[in-house]
Amino acid sequence: MPLKILRQTATRLAWAMFLLAFTACLPSSGMAGTDGVDSSFVDVQLVIAADVSTSMDAEEKFLQAAGFAGAFRDPEIIKAITGGPAGRIAVTYFEWGGARRQRTVVPWMVIDGVTSAWEFAERIERNKPSTLRRGTSIAAALDHALLLIDGSTLSAGRIVVNLSGDGPDDRALDLDRSRERLLERGATINAMAVIYKSPLDGVVEGGEETMTPADMLAYFRDRVIGGAGAFVEPVWAISDYSDAIRRKLLREIRDATLSAELTEAGDETALIGPIRE
Repeated sequence: MPLKILRQTATRLAWAMFLLAFTACLPSSGMAGTDGVDSSFVDVQLVIAADVSTSMDAEEKFLQAAGFAGAFRDPEIIKAITGGPAGRIAVTYFEWGGARRQRTVVPWMVIDGVTSAWEFAERIERNKPSTLRRGTSIAAALDHALLLIDGSTLSAGRIVVNLSGDGPDDRALDLDRSRERLLERGATINAMAVIYKSPLDGVVEGGEETMTPADMLAYFRDRVIGGAGAFVEPVWAISDYSDAIRRKLLREIRDATLSAELTEAGDETALIGPIRE
């Protein structure tokens, strides 16, 4: 047998042994009939809304998608997913741009362990990120998130919207009303703010910067996020995507009690993720 094939076979066997060992260390998925937990219940319903508007270039969109795919393969995140009362969460992933530009990439999917987490990651990786033009409508993205939540047949302990964005809403729709509808539904809205670039980068050649990083953080904090334990996770540099996504997902999947307590206490790091001087 050729050496190349032997090496490939050995690599696959090593991964299979790792997955089997890791799965054996995780709690059971908690389906109805085994531990009394209703199989239609999940600990968290998580909507991931990925910005692919014109201002996001190809490298940024790739890093964003790769960051989410990598995060759902991370053992610590899988442990957080399986560590709740039900031992599972439900996730959907969509891309957004202008007022009529949303595209669901992965419909609702229940994740309850290594196999389903890796499958979710692979479905993100198989997708070629879109370029959804005609504006940057955060309002429309929030409306689409609510549509997905209302279309789910699952019940959840918490509902979380994870929205990424690199600029303010284009005011084509009523952002305040879209945000309020989600909050009335009981959802928490968190933001991943891309703040290392001007919102005009890639849109207007030579355009002057209209918002500083501090302005962007304040905008997402004051106009976008909301609900129990809501926070903004900054992306300070293009190399930060993976770490920011992983950090944000861990905080969203785990019990939100700590985030809510920090927010009520006025702790700045509760509203905005790690601050860089």
